Amino acid sequence: MLNPTAIQETMVVTHTDNSGVTDYTIKLAFAYHEEEGQWVGICIELGTATCAETLEQTQTELKDAVELQLNGVDRISDVKSYLADNGVEIVPVELPRPSGFAIS
Repeated sequence: MLNPTAIQETMVVTHTDNSGVTDYTIKLAFAYHEEEGQWVGICIELGTATCAETLEQTQTELKDAVELQLNGVDRISDVKSYLADNGVEIVPVELPRPSGFAIS
């Protein structure tokens, strides 16, 4: 259960494919609270957690842990299915098109 005094923030995470094109974004909720002299951080959707002495350290460590987790899943499995299983909405990125007319 989420601590009612938790600090919460929404993180927008981008995915870039192997060719260097950003193809989608996701939003993840991060929550932080102090517990027995330590700051605890958790990614609500993925369950990833970390702790440190300061809020700033915990925020940095949680971001790093979530990146490692997502990159690991992306290497060994279908990350989109993993995200869907955890209730994370994938938002495709619409790449800008050159101005002018184009027939496709």
